[in-house]
Amino acid sequence: MSKFVGVIPPVVTAFDSNRKLDLERTKEFIRHLIGKGVSGIFIAGSTGEYTLLSIQERKELISAGVEAVDGKVPLLAGTGDNSTTTAIELSRYAEEAGADAATVALPYYPKPTQEGLYEHYKRISENISIPLMVYCWPEQHAGVNIAPEIVARLAEQGAIAGIKDSSAGIDHITEIIRLAGDRISILIGWANKLLPALALGADGTVCTIGNVIPEEVVAIYDHFQQGDMDKAREMQLKILPLIEAVSSDPGGTKEALKLIGQSVGPSPLPILAVPDNVRASIKAELIRLGRLS
Repeated sequence: MSKFVGVIPPVVTAFDSNRKLDLERTKEFIRHLIGKGVSGIFIAGSTGEYTLLSIQERKELISAGVEAVDGKVPLLAGTGDNSTTTAIELSRYAEEAGADAATVALPYYPKPTQEGLYEHYKRISENISIPLMVYCWPEQHAGVNIAPEIVARLAEQGAIAGIKDSSAGIDHITEIIRLAGDRISILIGWANKLLPALALGADGTVCTIGNVIPEEVVAIYDHFQQGDMDKAREMQLKILPLIEAVSSDPGGTKEALKLIGQSVGPSPLPILAVPDNVRASIKAELIRLGRLS
């Protein structure tokens, strides 16, 4: 099985003015990202606001993603849930719909043990034939994280194909690379850590800012692969302020897209439009990067 590599944006989900799913606009935006040279698409992830959707809406979104990608790049489908049974249901659906992998966020409420996390992923893997990816983001998953040793154990057994690691620091992904980097795809969840992670042996990134500036993130990856560290470093440092501006508010990504003419509508409640000071910061950084005049 080949690894998932490169830049795989966790695509935003479009909503209409009534905060209802806009699948056609979502598909249109996915095609836009593919045209910018991304290596894959992650549908129905955190950036796609999956926790604000019903199970049926998530299934519709996954099917729309498969249709939009049309085999041009791998499609990773977000199928995580606190319930192992529901995660299996969604992962099976993703496989039947034609997704290339099921990406399952850590269950976090009620808080499981590490052995519980192991059983969660093991049982999901036993019920699907497509690759299974772990997704950890302890800052959003009530502090729950998966131990690198559990990741390595699952990798050794062939239960998982990779991990998207959105831990705040880089030590967690570094230990996973050390223990299992030769067996699974290891993707960093933060573009501000992309170059350091690549240098340590990561395979790519699933990063929110890839929705807004996909070319720049792709350039960091490509320059690294070509051995041009100076250009990779230059681009990595250049995009850091925009990453900070966008990530300072849950609606920041959609505001940035609106500013550059790629509006995907509002977020479902309780996520509101960004306040004026955040909007001004995002706009200033987009101007600095030459995305706005």
